[in-house]
Amino acid sequence: MAASEIMNNLPMHSLDSSLRDLLNDDLFIESDESTKSVNDQRSEVFQECVNLFIKRDIKDCLEKMFVVGFIDITVFKSNPVILDLFVSACDIMPSFTKLGLTLQGEILNIFTLDTPQCIETRKIILGDLSKLLVINKFFRCCIKVIQFNLTDHTEQEEKTLELESIMSDFIFVYITKMRTTIDVVGLQELIEIFIFQVKVKLHHKKPSPNMYWALCKTLPKLSPTLKGLYLSKDVSIEDAILNSIDNKIQKDKAKSKGKQRGVKQKIHHFHEPMLHNSSEEQVKVEDAFNQRTSTDSRLQSTGTAPRKKNNDITVLAGSFWAVLKHHFTRSVLNKNGLLLTGLLLLLCLKKYKSLMAIFKHVPAAFHTVYPQIVGLLKLLASI
Repeated sequence: MAASEIMNNLPMHSLDSSLRDLLNDDLFIESDESTKSVNDQRSEVFQECVNLFIKRDIKDCLEKMFVVGFIDITVFKSNPVILDLFVSACDIMPSFTKLGLTLQGEILNIFTLDTPQCIETRKIILGDLSKLLVINKFFRCCIKVIQFNLTDHTEQEEKTLELESIMSDFIFVYITKMRTTIDVVGLQELIEIFIFQVKVKLHHKKPSPNMYWALCKTLPKLSPTLKGLYLSKDVSIEDAILNSIDNKIQKDKAKSKGKQRGVKQKIHHFHEPMLHNSSEEQVKVEDAFNQRTSTDSRLQSTGTAPRKKNNDITVLAGSFWAVLKHHFTRSVLNKNGLLLTGLLLLLCLKKYKSLMAIFKHVPAAFHTVYPQIVGLLKLLASI
C-alpha cells in the first residue's frame, strides 16, 4: 500500500502536520530507488567511519560520525551497529577534551548518567544482553566522564554511587537471565570493572578481596555462578577475579616499595659525597703524615729522598717540606751560613729603632680598624 493511501485511510486527528508532510514527501512515493540510494550512501559513510576506527584515527572517526548525523538517539535505536561503533570509539578515546566543544558536549550528555540521552542510550545498550563487551565499554565511558569531567567532589561521589547501583543491578539481571549463554570473558571483565574502576579508582580505595565478597553478599547468586564457570580447565571466573585482585595488591606494594627506595637513594646520594669526601680526606691526611714521617726518617738515615709513589698533593707537600729542611740543615748550618746569619742579625739590630717606631703605630691602627672589621663580619653573617 502506498504511503498516500495509508495517510488517507487514517483519521486526520491522529497525525500531526510534520508526519503528514513526511508521508507526502517524494522519498515515500518513490520508495524503492530513493531508499536504496539513501541506504547506500549511509553504508558508504558508515564504512568510512569503520575504516577510521580500524586505523585508530578515533578523533576523526567520532567527528565524521557527528558531521553525518550518526550520533543521535533515533539513529542508535534504528541502527544498533552504529551505536556499537560509537561506544567502542569513545571507549578508546583517551580524553574527550581533545574533541570540538559541540561534539564533546554531545558525548558528555550521552554518558552522564542522569541526562535523557544517557537514559535512552542505556535502555538500548543494556537491553541486548548478548552484547556484554559493548555494555562493558559503555560502563567504562561513564566512568571516564565521572573521573575526568566532574570537578565537584560531591557530584562525583553521587554519580559514582549511582553507577555502582546500575552496574550491580545489571550484573544480577545478567547472571539470572543468561544462565546457559553467559559470556565468561565478558562477565569477568564486568566484575573487574566494577572492582578496579568503580570501587578502587572512583572511590579512591585500595584493592581488596573484600570488595568482591561484599558484591557477592549483595548478590547471593554471584559467587556460586562464578565458581561454576571456567575460563580454563582449572581456573573459574571467581578464581581469576581473586587472582587479579591479589596481583593488583602485589603490584601496588612493589610500586610503593620502589618509591620508598627511590626516596632513600636520593637522601643517600645527597649525603654521600660529604660523608665520602670527609673520610677520604681523613685517610689522605693520615697517609700524608705517615709518608712525611717515613720520609724524614729515611732522610736522616740515608740522606736521600725516596721516590714518590703517587701524585697526591699532601704527599708532595710533605716531601717538599722534608727536602727544604734537609737543605737548610746542610747549607745554612755550616761556617759560611753562620757568618751570613750573624751579619743579617747585626743589620736588624741597627734598624731596630726604626722597626720599633713602626710597631708603636700598629696597635693604634688596629683599634681604629677593629670596629669596621667587626661590622663587616656581622654583615656577612646576616646574609
